[in-house]
Amino acid sequence: MACLKIGDINIQYDAAITDIDRIAKIIQLNQYLFTNYKGKTLCIGVPVLSNKDAIYIANFDKFFEDSLKKVLQYKDIIRILDDTELLPALYTHLLVEINQNKEANVMFEQHISNDIFWLALACKFFDYKTNFNELANFLKYHKEEKLILNWLKETQRFNTYNYLLKTATNYLQENDFSFFENLNEIISKMNEENINFALSLSNEANTDFPKMSLNELEKLFYGFLNDIKAPKSWKNLYNKLKRKKKILIEKDKNGVDQSQVFIDSDGIRKIKITYDGTIKSFISLVHEFAHFISLLGDEPPFSLLEFNSIYFERVAAQYLINIGYDENIVKQVIRNRKQNNFEIYSSISGILLDISRYNKNGPITREDKIKPLEETMQAIYEIRKQIAEITKESIKDEEFLIMPNCNWQEMVDQECDRCILNFTKNGMLVLNGYQYLIDSYLVDELFEKQDEYTLEKMIFVTENLAKFNIDKIIKMFDIDKSFKTKKKI
Repeated sequence: MACLKIGDINIQYDAAITDIDRIAKIIQLNQYLFTNYKGKTLCIGVPVLSNKDAIYIANFDKFFEDSLKKVLQYKDIIRILDDTELLPALYTHLLVEINQNKEANVMFEQHISNDIFWLALACKFFDYKTNFNELANFLKYHKEEKLILNWLKETQRFNTYNYLLKTATNYLQENDFSFFENLNEIISKMNEENINFALSLSNEANTDFPKMSLNELEKLFYGFLNDIKAPKSWKNLYNKLKRKKKILIEKDKNGVDQSQVFIDSDGIRKIKITYDGTIKSFISLVHEFAHFISLLGDEPPFSLLEFNSIYFERVAAQYLINIGYDENIVKQVIRNRKQNNFEIYSSISGILLDISRYNKNGPITREDKIKPLEETMQAIYEIRKQIAEITKESIKDEEFLIMPNCNWQEMVDQECDRCILNFTKNGMLVLNGYQYLIDSYLVDELFEKQDEYTLEKMIFVTENLAKFNIDKIIKMFDIDKSFKTKKKI
């Protein structure tokens, strides 16, 4: 008699059994099926003596299949297998595990063990009610895993995307309801803003920021705090951060501003400023310092994270003009912000639109994505025909009037795959950036209607940002035309 142990299961077997390695591998691959035998001894081909924790197995394959049949009769298992969202959830889990970006996957917290994953997936692939033998055989040896995974991807692509859109919707409703309620209006405003910015690109030139030493930067920052009549606590906080070396100045190395408020490896929140030798670093310091203050209390809503910082960077630019700097600085600060917003919106507009469509019309289908592409191509074709009729002799390229033979299905599937991958890699951070879009627009509206009390109110908002949402900001500053809140029925 020989012995081995697999997890919490003891195995005793007759030395004459030649396929013990096969049996051990099957148990390893299907530990969930053997949950009830943890702490017990499975006696394979050897008699059971007076041991109440020993189970005699004459035929392991039959024992395995009987165990599988028993599990498939559990009500909880049947309920899970009948859930229409099971396959999208499994595909999502698979991609999350592959990406292993666990810090960003805020939407997908539940872990599924590998054996349960394959048990659930195989039950759906083989249809456990009609193809039990094929199911049991796969679970023993896991042959053709790639075939099953490819089937999962190809059959659940849009189901998974809709599952993720639903998950994102639930997250926004729970964590940023004000943004979610105004989503359609926000998208409309962002489209308008970014089209206007794109049209202005050829008409405006960049302005070089004036040089500034670190000593001048600090003097300028103190002057700015005095100018806005900042609370004494703000000045004390800045001095304390400096004294405790919680403001890190890093020289610009690659032209990318990496200024941020962050939690350092020692667990302490700090400010990092990218210093490029110009007044741009002063603008960054103002922006990040406003962040730091708003993060002293509870976590603000995601959609307002940048609101006070973008406001004060604009105020800082105006301050520079007031003390004698070129007024083009303000234009350049605004232009840099709009350039940043343009790039952000270009990267997340598709997912924002799909979240909006999902909540307006329900699940998105492949046909829903193909139709606008076909309509756009048809419109282009009609315009080309009109051009050809006007300039018949000048059209020499025969392909000009031929409708391209595009594989829309493949293009749409690939785009859907990219969105799914982005979601499962980054969780809700797939939408990271929308706060810049919303807050920039709110700040623009604020400057349109600012009065003698605006600055004082913004100091209060900065210190209490966690208590606000979009609707409260709109009401406080009387900018109700910014995003029309949906009427409650």
